[in-house]
Amino acid sequence: MRTTVLGLAILTLSAQALAAPIIPAGAHPDLDAHMHRHGRQFFRINALPFGLSLDAHPKNAESIEAIETFLAQDESDDMVAVTGKHPYELLASYGEYGDLGFFGGVALAGTAFAYQTLRKEGAPEEVLAVWRRRVVRAAESWHIFYVVSGGKGVVARGIRRMVSEFPDQPPLPVDYPELVPLFDEDGEPLPQPKDNGTYREDNSGGILPEGEWIWKDSASKDQVSGQIFAMIALYDAMKDDPDIDQALVTRMQEDALGLAKVLMAKREIADLEGPVGKGEYDLMIMDADGRPTFHHDLNPLSLEKFYLTEEQGSWNVFNLFMAVGVMKGLFHVTGDPEVESFIYEELLANRQYLQLMKDSLDANKGALDYIYAGNMTNFDNPDMTGVALWLALYTETDPEVADVLHFFLEQGWWQRAGESHTAALCKQPFWHAIYLGLTRTGVKPATVKELKNLLLAFDLGPYLNPARINCDQAEIAAGECLAVDGKTVLTLAAQEEGGSWLATESLDPSIRPPSNFDARSNPFSVNGGGGMRLNPGGDLLAAYWMGRFLEANEPGTGNRSPFARSHMPVGGWPEVVIEEGADIVSLADLTQDEDAPAPDLASDQFPEVTADSIPTPSKKSSGCSAGQPLSTAVPSLLLAALLLLLTLSRRRRC
Repeated sequence: MRTTVLGLAILTLSAQALAAPIIPAGAHPDLDAHMHRHGRQFFRINALPFGLSLDAHPKNAESIEAIETFLAQDESDDMVAVTGKHPYELLASYGEYGDLGFFGGVALAGTAFAYQTLRKEGAPEEVLAVWRRRVVRAAESWHIFYVVSGGKGVVARGIRRMVSEFPDQPPLPVDYPELVPLFDEDGEPLPQPKDNGTYREDNSGGILPEGEWIWKDSASKDQVSGQIFAMIALYDAMKDDPDIDQALVTRMQEDALGLAKVLMAKREIADLEGPVGKGEYDLMIMDADGRPTFHHDLNPLSLEKFYLTEEQGSWNVFNLFMAVGVMKGLFHVTGDPEVESFIYEELLANRQYLQLMKDSLDANKGALDYIYAGNMTNFDNPDMTGVALWLALYTETDPEVADVLHFFLEQGWWQRAGESHTAALCKQPFWHAIYLGLTRTGVKPATVKELKNLLLAFDLGPYLNPARINCDQAEIAAGECLAVDGKTVLTLAAQEEGGSWLATESLDPSIRPPSNFDARSNPFSVNGGGGMRLNPGGDLLAAYWMGRFLEANEPGTGNRSPFARSHMPVGGWPEVVIEEGADIVSLADLTQDEDAPAPDLASDQFPEVTADSIPTPSKKSSGCSAGQPLSTAVPSLLLAALLLLLTLSRRRRC
């Protein structure tokens, strides 16, 4: 007879009354109207080709006038009926396909949160039907990332539809980039050397219709994190919805599992093009040409392709949180037991990632951190860090893990002491929404008001891209400028790489240069913009709908996905021998169905977290080098030089 003993403590969750949303429905009519108008631009123009966020480039001033006429009225959503022109006839081209994994992923999460919000609020079926179609269409397009590349866990950086989706529409305004084959006639990968994205022809092997899609390779870790952010929101929006084909959910789980298996595989980096070092490492994004992508590294032992050893005792803080967030997001979608074990046994316990996350603010313990760097901050880094924290915290059911993540959210990302460019000071509404949704210190009305006012300050309807010059040459020479609003005085602090001047404080969106993705642009830049572009504002829509869906929790509680999974404890399930000769019982046998959601609570109760209150996880040795502790930091001029280079590298201009 098999004997079982339940040898673990049970966390008691007390149900509580539902809190109001961060942005309650109807509480801010001006904001609702503002974002509704921008949503019409987004879906009727920017996302028209295949349901995902794109830049749109009007042909001329007459085209902009027609777009303004369409958005100024609310009687019809049919642009042809209002203006006599189809959007494709007003545009010269679409753009920003190459960053679609991140830019499109954040915007898609906004679409999914909108559907969840309206469903929760009991919106009329005719309204829900519109948003449901948007979610399903976007999910269909999201699958293209995982099949156009050839599948097997290889994911595209960006995708492009080359012909109009509907035969009765005018031709899709496209240009035709050069397509480079994956290999030359001798079987060598192209191009040489590997770059940060090359356009390829459809590699789906006939799965996709011929001539409809091309793709860009070299998916970087930022693109992958954005894709998984979208997947979590899509999964939550579609799962168990009787009006959505659940085969879409299953297919997305298969796509996510393919990527997870690639990331969990160890490879000898000395045999690969790009990485510098030797030894076997995992958490590497691979491409269809058999090479790592250009910015492939999620492993905390990598400093942008320079691989450290465990013995050096240092680790990359940015990659640490990216790796945990990405893998936890993939587990949320898949529920796969191998992914679960990789996270909670291998990464958090054997490699002591949980302890490393606790130590991430202490350089004396080996933490190498370039998330913030004052005036040299690369805003890709805090933006991706915020997303990674979301991936990890929104899906976490274990207080031991959540406490560590929450500590870094509060003190390492949102309000880092002594950092002039910390997230709380950057006036980025998407970052406000992430923080308000995750914080357990209590949602403060002042921060909610900031979110509302920041969104209202953007010049939407349409969101054009005019040049915004706050400081002329004489003012730059004087070090002080009167902004374009005629009242804000800007004090100049520094000149960043590329020549742009930065203010001592972040600019309000009403005077800030426009951007096609504001959360990845430098909010301290005083001059910028220009050109015929209709900005999609996908991060603004995401911030708004996250605020509408997520709850303004009291201190000690935080938002969590309604489908967050219960999982093994850090270190794995202990094996308990009842008596000599008795069976060994694994507590994994006692867990619930892997697809069953966590208790249906609006939020969980958590204790107040300080650095000293976070427990040190016990180490479960695996007997391999990956399990050795990262204990003593090794001072190194090389590491310091690399950190300096990293603050200057991977910069993009939005």
